[in-house]
Amino acid sequence: MSNANRQKKIMLDTKYVASIYWDKELGERIKVLRGGRSVRAISEKTAELGERISHQYIHMLEEPERYEHSASTVSFQKISVLLKVLDTNIEDFFDIAITVVSIAS
Repeated sequence: MSNANRQKKIMLDTKYVASIYWDKELGERIKVLRGGRSVRAISEKTAELGERISHQYIHMLEEPERYEHSASTVSFQKISVLLKVLDTNIEDFFDIAITVVSIAS
């Protein structure tokens, strides 16, 4: 395996993370966590926490492939608030997500 294809897991203090690369897999995880709750209800809950995330934006996060101009990254603040409303935290959400950062060796 060449060095260009190697990936390493690293721990990084979240104060250094401005945004998170977003893809279909992460969107599906949000949809599962939302369960039967409406995106409008989730949006209202985010507003109560001081960071309104629109229902349209939540739809875009859940199904990024359906939107021509979907975000390729999501701010750490937005995902943290959304996960709080969905009764989970960033550690648990990414524990099962792809948490590998590509770095040159």
